[in-house]
Amino acid sequence: MKIYLVRHAQAMWQLDSAQSLDSSLTALGHDQAKRLAQWLLCQQQIDQEGRIIFNSLCVSPLKRAQETAAYVSAALELPAFIKQELREADFHVADHLPQRESPRQSFPPYQCSPVYAAFKSQSQAALDGLIEQAECGGGPVLAVTHGGVIKTILRLIAGSDAICFRLYNAALNLIEWKRGRWHIVHLNQWDHLPAELRTL
Repeated sequence: MKIYLVRHAQAMWQLDSAQSLDSSLTALGHDQAKRLAQWLLCQQQIDQEGRIIFNSLCVSPLKRAQETAAYVSAALELPAFIKQELREADFHVADHLPQRESPRQSFPPYQCSPVYAAFKSQSQAALDGLIEQAECGGGPVLAVTHGGVIKTILRLIAGSDAICFRLYNAALNLIEWKRGRWHIVHLNQWDHLPAELRTL
């Protein structure tokens, strides 16, 4: 089972914190999304297994994800299913993760905050929904969502909150269920973006 997770393209709020969190894409973000869609349509071989054929496309209800997914939906001729569970957190997730003073130290006892616990539950529901979509459709699922959601899903499959990730706009991430465990196969796959279009 393969689940592809894409962080939305660059949004207005990333450049201007005064913007609504539910803002649209920037001009650069539209370019990123177009290039992602075109690459998925005319894709070069991503690995030894060759071309990806998606069974379904799921998307967050927020504008930046919707606008990113619209390019992919049009290029691949796949309807985009809105999934509320793919919505981004309305707080800075990293502020709620365990911290330590030195990489040599053990993590102190950690109690998950109520707000992060709720977001983890939402992210687990998102993952469960994508698993169901992949099982029912019999093929890979593509979800266009947000950095906080993807990172939390990765923490859930790793079984640890003591890890964080840096995810780029419009980059492709792949998790695969195989041989009784999750595999993180691709992280920040961005061959479709030239250096000047790569943003955090």
